[in-house]
Amino acid sequence: MNRANERDPDGYLPIASYGLIGDCRSAALVSVDGSIDWLCLPRFDDEALFARILDSERGGCWQICPSDAFNTRQRYRDLTNILDTVYTTDSGVVVVTDFMPVDENDVKQHARLHKEPRVIRLVECISGEMRLRHVFHPAPNFGRERPRFEVHQQHVHADSETMHICLVSSFDLPEPDAAFTIRAGDAAAFALRVGKTGHCSRLRWSSERARSFLRTTQEYWWRWVGRCQYGGPYMAQVRRSALALKLMTYSPTGAIVAAPTTSLPEWIGGSRNWDYRFTWLRDASFTLFALFQLGLHEEAEAFFHWLAHRHLGEHADGIPNLFDLNGHAHNEEIELTHLAGYRGSKPVRIGNGATRQLQLDVYGEVLDSAYVYARFGRHISQELWKELHAIVDIAIERWQEPDSSIWEVRRERAQYTYSKLMCWVAVDRGLRLAERYRLPHESAKWKSARRAMRRLLTTEAYSTRRGAFTQIIGNDALDSALLRLSQVRFLPDRDPRVLSTIKAIERELSEGVLVRRYRVEESADGLTGDEGAFFLTSFWMADALAHIGELEGAQRRFERLLVLGAPLGLFAEEADPRSGELLGNYPQAFTHLALVGAAVNIERARNRQLGVRGLRAPEQAVKRAAAARAASA
Repeated sequence: MNRANERDPDGYLPIASYGLIGDCRSAALVSVDGSIDWLCLPRFDDEALFARILDSERGGCWQICPSDAFNTRQRYRDLTNILDTVYTTDSGVVVVTDFMPVDENDVKQHARLHKEPRVIRLVECISGEMRLRHVFHPAPNFGRERPRFEVHQQHVHADSETMHICLVSSFDLPEPDAAFTIRAGDAAAFALRVGKTGHCSRLRWSSERARSFLRTTQEYWWRWVGRCQYGGPYMAQVRRSALALKLMTYSPTGAIVAAPTTSLPEWIGGSRNWDYRFTWLRDASFTLFALFQLGLHEEAEAFFHWLAHRHLGEHADGIPNLFDLNGHAHNEEIELTHLAGYRGSKPVRIGNGATRQLQLDVYGEVLDSAYVYARFGRHISQELWKELHAIVDIAIERWQEPDSSIWEVRRERAQYTYSKLMCWVAVDRGLRLAERYRLPHESAKWKSARRAMRRLLTTEAYSTRRGAFTQIIGNDALDSALLRLSQVRFLPDRDPRVLSTIKAIERELSEGVLVRRYRVEESADGLTGDEGAFFLTSFWMADALAHIGELEGAQRRFERLLVLGAPLGLFAEEADPRSGELLGNYPQAFTHLALVGAAVNIERARNRQLGVRGLRAPEQAVKRAAAARAASA
């Protein structure tokens, strides 16, 4: 086996050694040594069935790999989320193809317990022969259950407290852990199903049936990615990001989870381990921008429909920052003390206590997403405008309060510059929507508030000593969130304060091409230990350089960042700036959204005539909005 792909003495692989498969309702991490080490069923935010990545002994896994020494590599089948793990030994070559079946009919169905396969593994011998080990160790409920499995010829099954677990194979399995030999031209197929406790319907299974599911799934992904309209030089990376983002989408509602995992650490051995299997409002405008730019209008509209039905304007006491896949805001955060954590990084957490933090930037993200939605020709209904109007009013009422910021710090609240900036965005976008589409609003009040916010930011948030807008009003610490100054059009791209802020962050928060959020020793965040550099802010730096006209620097930085992704083109939340090792939950939606945004804006800087797709004909959008209002009157 390649040394780079060997597990460490404690049984862990690098995070980059995993591929992601999914069916747009849940997803699994498959290691380069053929082990499914993470899977929650029936959907992303349910309890884990396999969690070896969080505890190599108790977490549970499902592995198929050679019995003898081997070399291995992984690849996605072209333009799909179907994953091949290729094994080579002295005796032969075998491919294990992993996928979660998906087609146009079932992708919109809510995840549930049923008899159809959720994960399929097709094993094919390409040449020679190979002895393979099959290890099937489900550990339901994050390893808190150890069901007793029964074997009946091609079926291995057991009841847990919440589901019936059933593995079917195309040949008789003597036990869940078994070895078998496969020869050139032969194939073996496995399927995992989860049904209701106490119910097991025998599924007739064969390699031919597995190939039928494979072809249907392959055609689904081909059709889907064929809608992607990006035409720039980073086609392969943008398409892979689009495919990864689709895997993180809960298709029945359009919600996108921040990541399909929990508690992968931001620093090895550290405690900055969070559950990201939720949808953050903060991601909204980035999500819509990326999806519309890629021509993925169905996904953009589904996500905005989900967002618009959260009744955000009713939360004057504070809009929840994140929601589960049911659209509920839970703030319970639990530590699973029985799990060791990835490479000893404890605690392992489920749930996220940041739900009810006051994060004023959320107001701006929501209004900016509505602005993007409208500028791409979509209709702002009267009902939706009432919600947006209420959010603008909340932003005006609360913008001067201290909050916990975009980075969800766990210390006392402070006067974060980025939060004030995004409150300005909330009011600015509200005014632009109201004026462009002739929507009712309190023009004088809103304009007065926007001026006050701008005055505070330009007079008190900029440090002449540091030569930059700073993290907290009256404090000189830097914050890479302020790379978004040019993105949100608070100041012109060539404004000296924008230029100097970008350069200060590049100079003082960059380590190579990676960019830290802030210096933890300079900005107390209520947590102990270090963290990696964020890919999000690193791609924002490339984006910011493109905005200010430094195209060569933007391209060079962007292309060097691409090298730091996993071999399969997936990105985690962070990387160790010393070694480039991936850190944090994986893959990370925000990272891939920032990658797409940077790629689009770099291409726009290269081709100034492109403009922003969808923003050329606001008159038609105005006419449609007026007609819709007249029809509903």
